[in-house]
Amino acid sequence: MEKDNPTATKEKLAYKLAKIGISRNHSRQIVDCFFTQLAQSLRRCEVVNLVGFGSFHYKIRAARKGRNPRTGQSVQVPAKRVIQFRPGGRLKSMVRKPEAKET
Repeated sequence: MEKDNPTATKEKLAYKLAKIGISRNHSRQIVDCFFTQLAQSLRRCEVVNLVGFGSFHYKIRAARKGRNPRTGQSVQVPAKRVIQFRPGGRLKSMVRKPEAKET
């Protein structure tokens, strides 16, 4: 990734994938399909485990009483599902290592 914009985007992922000999259009389709399947699995309340990378799962947050910060009035916050990510061991070790020169 570039030093001036360290954000990883779907477009940048597709570009990296295209470097291995896949057409740019096909690599975009692969990246889009991956994220679509990930979202659909989470929507069905499935745990997505990517060995070496990490796992995505959901947690249900209970309904609770909250407070409107603008008015101070008490409001009821409904229960909701939230997505959580737990990084795998290999990902943790890769992130902790000093950055290597990118090829």
